[in-house]
Amino acid sequence: MSTAIIEGGSPLLGTVQVSGTRNSALKLMAAAMFSNDDVILQNVPKIDAVEDDIQMIRALGGKADWAGAGRLILNGSGITSYEIPLDLGSKYRTSLLMAPPLLFRFGKASVPKYKTGLTVPRPVNRILEVWKTLGVTIDEDENYYFISSANAISGHVNFKIPSHMSTDALIMTAAFLPGETEINNASEECEIDDLIELMNAMGGAVVRSEPRVIKVNGVNVFKGASLEVQPDKTEAVIFSIAALITKGNVVIKNINRNVMVPLVNFLTKVGARYEFEQNSIKIWRHDEELQATNLTIAPTPGFVPDWQSSATLLLTQCSGTSYIHDTVYTDRFGYVKDLNRMGAKIELLKPSEAGIISVVSDDTYDTERLGEPYTVAKTVGPVKLKGEKLNITDFRYGAVHVLAALIAEGRSEIEGTDVLDCYIENFTSKLKNLGAKIWDQRE
Repeated sequence: MSTAIIEGGSPLLGTVQVSGTRNSALKLMAAAMFSNDDVILQNVPKIDAVEDDIQMIRALGGKADWAGAGRLILNGSGITSYEIPLDLGSKYRTSLLMAPPLLFRFGKASVPKYKTGLTVPRPVNRILEVWKTLGVTIDEDENYYFISSANAISGHVNFKIPSHMSTDALIMTAAFLPGETEINNASEECEIDDLIELMNAMGGAVVRSEPRVIKVNGVNVFKGASLEVQPDKTEAVIFSIAALITKGNVVIKNINRNVMVPLVNFLTKVGARYEFEQNSIKIWRHDEELQATNLTIAPTPGFVPDWQSSATLLLTQCSGTSYIHDTVYTDRFGYVKDLNRMGAKIELLKPSEAGIISVVSDDTYDTERLGEPYTVAKTVGPVKLKGEKLNITDFRYGAVHVLAALIAEGRSEIEGTDVLDCYIENFTSKLKNLGAKIWDQRE
């Protein structure tokens, strides 16, 4: 367990380089296991989640070796087992993405169930249902899913709700099934386009014919290829908002401008100052007042859920009353109680209480039994935050605790910051290089 001591009040100044995104890297590593030739990935973040996947690939007999900073060489020719070890495969939901190349090679795969420490676990039911649509059979016991493609066929799949990882799983499974599979209402996440590009470079036939329609024609041979993992859009958002709330001046390099449009629209509404130059964005703030605004959380191309907590924190520093409505998840405001302990004025409401029409995209939420969810955060600002002792229990909004501590009066003690190492490369080191006062204590 790692604890960070953070003294607030220092503006962030300087330049930071955004790392490659794990949301691409992990799926691309799995996809590389289709090939018996080397697949080379560049700009891969060296984070715990990637290192764990490397160990999983090696345990199956595959090759996964670092060859310099951010450069990973992968090869599936040595895979001899279709059973992912329990201790490695149960750490992340993305272990399920290793199933398609194992189905391609063996016609079956044994994948550990996701053993999460999250208060509300992220469901895998959509992925399993998608596989069943194509005739994939799934049995299970306490620890494993036993997956078989013996009777799998191509076909048409219509998602009721766009799902990022389910779209990944479907593309990778349809990639080797004879005939054409059409995916309707597919996720528009930019990381999926990385997967499409790699599958095609390896000899696959995948086309995004419309923003939410993907067509896959199955092939039976996959060759070597290379691809550069795109920048982490969520990391770029975190540092953008960190610059604003600390009244800093930061140049954020290695960004994908196209996927930053929802953030830029939001920053414009609050009155933030920024400018683009090629693949970088400069964000700064002195003493100018930021303005409250309303924000809807929605799937791509909207303002995505992974950015929600950082946006809420920024709105605590804006003048006036803001409303954030999460139309994707019902359980993503778990950090609010900690921000309120620090002095924030955030109230969770039902949409109807805020005069908003309720939208529940989470198909695991039983509205009839549980009633209207509290998916609106009413935020009043600006407020001064004070240092507190906090505990990161959920990686999905762990970074917001660190950002809040950066602007709090006095010192904060944050337990569990090692969780962030799984998902953001050198996060605290990058903050320190920008002038943040952070001291790490590891138990």
